[in-house]
Amino acid sequence: MATTTQPEVRALGPDVDGGVRFSMTGRLLFSDLRQVPRRAARLVSAADGVARMRGRLLPVAVVADPALARTILTRPTGFGQGRGIRALAITFGQGLLTSQGELHLRQRRLVQPAFHARRLVAYAEDAVRLADARSREWRDRVGAEGGAVDIAAEMSSLTLEFVGRTLFGTDVRDEVAIVSDATQNLLEVFPTLMSPRGMLMARFPTPFRHWLRREIARLDGVVERVVAARGATGETGDVVSMLLAVRDEETGEGMPARQVRDEVLTLLLAGHETTAVALSWAWYELFRTPSARAALDAELAGDTAGEAIAAAAWDRLPVTRAVVAETLRLHPPAYILGRRPTEDVVVEKYRFRKGSAVVISPYALHRDERSWGPDAGEFRHSRWLREDGTFDESAPGQPRGAYLPFGAGSRMCIGAGFAVMEAVLLLARLATDWRVEFAADFTPKPRPAVTYRPGPMPARLLAR
Repeated sequence: MATTTQPEVRALGPDVDGGVRFSMTGRLLFSDLRQVPRRAARLVSAADGVARMRGRLLPVAVVADPALARTILTRPTGFGQGRGIRALAITFGQGLLTSQGELHLRQRRLVQPAFHARRLVAYAEDAVRLADARSREWRDRVGAEGGAVDIAAEMSSLTLEFVGRTLFGTDVRDEVAIVSDATQNLLEVFPTLMSPRGMLMARFPTPFRHWLRREIARLDGVVERVVAARGATGETGDVVSMLLAVRDEETGEGMPARQVRDEVLTLLLAGHETTAVALSWAWYELFRTPSARAALDAELAGDTAGEAIAAAAWDRLPVTRAVVAETLRLHPPAYILGRRPTEDVVVEKYRFRKGSAVVISPYALHRDERSWGPDAGEFRHSRWLREDGTFDESAPGQPRGAYLPFGAGSRMCIGAGFAVMEAVLLLARLATDWRVEFAADFTPKPRPAVTYRPGPMPARLLAR
């Protein structure tokens, strides 16, 4: 990646609330979202336990200890969502990603059945079918000799189709352009929404608010068409029909239309964005790490892999799973998790004061040499494989809390298993037919916003 001059970060001494105070301010940490992952990584690598930011206007604590991070994320009380979630709520409303308290728990229980293991089996078959179709489409588009594509855009459209087919039981191919364009536009302004000035502009009648509502309305139109299509067919087991069928135990009334909208939009956008980001980074790492690509090719060339893909058995593809796991380690889509103490909270030997910002960065924790060894910054898929070649998430020997690609606790991503299954099967099936190559001088220019997006990824498809 491109190198950027970073301000010096110096330890200033112990903090009264525990941890070490650093010369960086909270305002500087968040002044440019493109720099947040690397700045957080520098703080975590230099801190023991908690890194406290200098300055009183924005008290910020960056958690550098994996066990402490997990304790905070799994703690049932004392911490609420951070400022970023409030910014997201402008678009998502009160869906699973942004809702709080009893509403979040109730909605999570309602949606959970859609992600049960028995449903993943059917979803997996859809993943293979869609990857088959995309491979044929690529061959028709670029021919056997290959051609140019933006692999990030390809993965975004493919995962959006997959979410539409599986969670909503609807073909959303005609909506891909609208969703992709509106999502891109909204993510571009997320840094603005994170600022107090942006929140004010979104709240009062301004040109910015008018533009924001127009983009959200485009997504609402897609949601309305999805909901209408499922409502016309009745209960079919997908998420939308489940939401439409639920009834209040006391009044017998259905879920409010606005709440249905919020949940569908959340699952539509979050459900495809994170996997698309991970797959885009996976193709890049396979290109720049020949040993990983060779190991993947060897796995996919065997009869066992062919049978596993045909049977949609993602758990029988250990090397592909290891490639996905290592991608999620180095490039976690959810690169930063924010919490805000709702009261003064003491966790172990640290005090987190009400109203301060607590930052947990999976990106930083995933690259900390104390947890992952001196090669923490390198892509090494083999760290996830046992000597017998089987995949094991505990194989690297990392401490608990050092690997948080989907968060932890009650707010852990509800579709974690869904996302891994999807990524493994889409990657395995497409990599069986294609190699993705980048220009020798290509370096991704990440655009961290809600997720750790890699930016445009111009590549060349080569048929295998």
